[in-house]
Amino acid sequence: MGRFKFVLVVMAALATLHSPLAVASDGETDFDNRYPAAAGYFEYYVVLTGDVPEVQFAELSCSGSLVSDKVIMTAAHCTSWNYVQEIGITGYFDLVWVSFDPVATANDFRCFLQEENVPYSEYMTGDYACDPSARTTPRPTFRKAAVAGMTNGVPIAHGLTHPNFLRPDLTKDGLAVQAEENLQNADDLGVVILEQPVTDIEPLKYRWPGELDTFPGLKGTPVVSVGYGLNWAKAYGKRTGGLGPQTDLGGDSEKRIAFLGPLQGVHTNSLLPRQDPKKGDNTVCFGDSGSPLFLVEDGDTRPIVSGVLSGWTNWCQGSKDPYYRIDQQQAEDFLMCVIANQDDVKRACTECSAEQNFGLCDGL
Repeated sequence: MGRFKFVLVVMAALATLHSPLAVASDGETDFDNRYPAAAGYFEYYVVLTGDVPEVQFAELSCSGSLVSDKVIMTAAHCTSWNYVQEIGITGYFDLVWVSFDPVATANDFRCFLQEENVPYSEYMTGDYACDPSARTTPRPTFRKAAVAGMTNGVPIAHGLTHPNFLRPDLTKDGLAVQAEENLQNADDLGVVILEQPVTDIEPLKYRWPGELDTFPGLKGTPVVSVGYGLNWAKAYGKRTGGLGPQTDLGGDSEKRIAFLGPLQGVHTNSLLPRQDPKKGDNTVCFGDSGSPLFLVEDGDTRPIVSGVLSGWTNWCQGSKDPYYRIDQQQAEDFLMCVIANQDDVKRACTECSAEQNFGLCDGL
């Protein structure tokens, strides 16, 4: 669940926002860094179609996990959102930085962009202005992701998308289209490739093809997810406020451990945790998309990724949000292709991704 900014229901929700409900923590903050390889990625998105560039996004976009020294595993709907749901493959400028710090706020990121004199950062005013007095201490580290696709010399893609997630042709409006609308059945897997290797954090292992089918009693096994999504109150029976950018709703980006209860659905392509606040479960929320899912065995959380958060949610209250099963051959093929080519982003784009269908690899 990344940026769902322009869905009609989002607009209706924002009109009825009740901010006090958007500040309670849901999950345990990972201040002691038990999950160092869980990452949040911060997107800087600028629309270039008007007379003046317009900064439209400069904060946490999605979550993920380090699976090699340069590769962050996340959700495909995160890496492809701009050209599927927003503007297409032209007309904007898009870059991403990744953080593994327990706290890395949108304000931290915006101040960082201005300090680094990133193109168009002089247009970060108003809601996107840096507040130096509100910066986190110590300051989080933001690690730059490689540009994964370009159009006419302009960075467009910040990640690579599983080739089965998108149809190979664009619409007349220049938009890409999901091959499967139901995220419970989609190959919702993407990656972000970092410019420099991570040398101070051990990458996570992930399940090999078919491994979860050998796990006794998989249905009913407790699971844990770790991500940087919006912290919302455990309210049920009513809407918790609205949808939208994390800080615009009074939340901010802390690495959180969410205890989601047991798995209640085990399907060929997805795993569905219970996520019932009435039973004491935590829930996932916007910005948690791409978060890794871990199984709890004999009371211990096994640090092996079993799934990647994919789907929609019922106002961040828990709705058995699907996690893409990582123990599938198509997932293994995609990840191994990217990892093998992590030092050559153009080759990774050309040989592994959906982006190659749209000519986004050509300019790299």
